[in-house]
Amino acid sequence: MTLPSIEVARGLTGAQREAIADLERRVLVHDGGRLKLEWGVLGQRPPDEANDLLAWDGDTLAGFCGIYDFGKDPELSGAVDPSYRRRGIGSALLDRTLELLAQRGRRSVLLVAPRATDSGRRFAQARGATFDHAEHHMELEGQPTGPPEPRPSTVGLLVRPAIEADRATVVSLLEDAFGDGAAAFGATDPHDLALVVERDSAVVGTLRLSLEGNAAGVYGLAVRSDLRGRGIGRAVLYQVCLEARRRGAYTVTLEVEVGNDHALGLYTSVGFELRTTEDYFSLAI
Repeated sequence: MTLPSIEVARGLTGAQREAIADLERRVLVHDGGRLKLEWGVLGQRPPDEANDLLAWDGDTLAGFCGIYDFGKDPELSGAVDPSYRRRGIGSALLDRTLELLAQRGRRSVLLVAPRATDSGRRFAQARGATFDHAEHHMELEGQPTGPPEPRPSTVGLLVRPAIEADRATVVSLLEDAFGDGAAAFGATDPHDLALVVERDSAVVGTLRLSLEGNAAGVYGLAVRSDLRGRGIGRAVLYQVCLEARRRGAYTVTLEVEVGNDHALGLYTSVGFELRTTEDYFSLAI
């Protein structure tokens, strides 16, 4: 059996993105859940770097794998058309992707597998990947719940765009909260706003807001460790969700690690609801 040809794309054309969207629709009809394809990122791929691999059978996109370099280890997300499965297409895409990343000096990756179906988990484990962590995908539709009760710690909070002078503080906040902050500083595409939270003229928190059409995403919400549990995170999230609504977003999304009960409680208190869960599997290159 001949495998479809694999195209290594530098940047994505409109036709390529539409083919990926068609593939996504076919997969979701069959599997349910969602695919973590980060459409804001796919729309802004740099033309001088190969980050997307497409498996073509004539004019039909049979499979896709995207590289998302968000943190310490790049994430790989994609799918194979249900009618093309069990033909080695997923393995061929992964092998070629790992070759590219090895050439860049990367030593490990995270495979993103939707929990709504077992196919991604089985594929990751068959390739020798081990479970690393899981994240809930949450969504807020419409207005956030609130406003939260005023507290002394939330009086005078200011959320403003981050500037270069904030870099060291933002990286420190993110590393304290998530373990790897440098890669998350600043906007990753023109739709993103890197924000900091000020209290008494000192930066005490940070987050990033992604805006595209009628959807927004909140990433990397972190509050200084000695000020956590005082309502600052909820006050900031409520304010940011209102700003996203003002800018035309009806739906606001975010991810939270499974087991982080404090963050989960914070997000649900603002009106976010759990939609789906993704498992992350670590694979050595």
